[in-house]
Amino acid sequence: MKPHSTVAALALCANLLLSGCSTNECSGGSVCGAGNAVGPASTADSKASDTAPLAFTVDEVNPWDSCDGGAGMVFLKPPALDEAAAELGRNKDVTTAEQSAAFWKRLEAFGSAHEAVTADYAIIHLHVQGKSARAVTVKNITVEPQETRPLPKSGLRLRYDGACGDANMSRFAANLDKPKPTLEFKDGQSDAGTMRVRGFPVQVSESDTENFVIVAFTSAGVHRFTLSIEWSSGGVSGTTEVRRDDKKEFTVASGNGGQQFFYEQDGTFQPITTRMNPDDPFAH
Repeated sequence: MKPHSTVAALALCANLLLSGCSTNECSGGSVCGAGNAVGPASTADSKASDTAPLAFTVDEVNPWDSCDGGAGMVFLKPPALDEAAAELGRNKDVTTAEQSAAFWKRLEAFGSAHEAVTADYAIIHLHVQGKSARAVTVKNITVEPQETRPLPKSGLRLRYDGACGDANMSRFAANLDKPKPTLEFKDGQSDAGTMRVRGFPVQVSESDTENFVIVAFTSAGVHRFTLSIEWSSGGVSGTTEVRRDDKKEFTVASGNGGQQFFYEQDGTFQPITTRMNPDDPFAH
């Protein structure tokens, strides 16, 4: 998980949203707008088997980054609030890149010691491209549940206060609280008002890539999961597993099982009184 800023958040819940835009829709259900804004995935970051005709990069938004849509973290073994305040408040002293790296490393270690996991929803950027000029059909992207646990009643959700507004995206929802999550289109359009990807299949190649934003959320438990890309090309079909960039499974926990607080800029905590929409974490 890569930090994006010192703004942060903690939250909970398990459905899934997906956004993307492509210039090469290949069915009536795959509609797109003005094309891709993201370039080809780099060779160094691409993750796919040597036999698969596609490559991908994956990046999960830092859940502490409320400006980037993060909802914070749930501490399954909660620390004392004054201990948490001391750690979260260290970002006030950050003025250099070196200090920022040290702050995030220390906060990550603090979270690991208290079993902190992404709250409410994980925002996953998945960039897919072909390995050659031959078209690859992305038949589907699915959520693969690995483990589901009940929420601990003593959990603690913490979140930096702040937000930067919603981004335009196509949204698909898949309820991870169900045994077999399936994608359901919600909404989404580009800045120009044209519709983005609404379904599968979608075609990609080395020069015509696709960027998906997947938001997996839960309102009832602690979930570990991976993603799976179903593809076909040149008469060959297969699936490619997607994990975090550190090879671990994605993990999301609902904050509904315990206390929930905003961490304010003045170093105090304020109770979080609003609750996420169980059908759409970005709905107001």
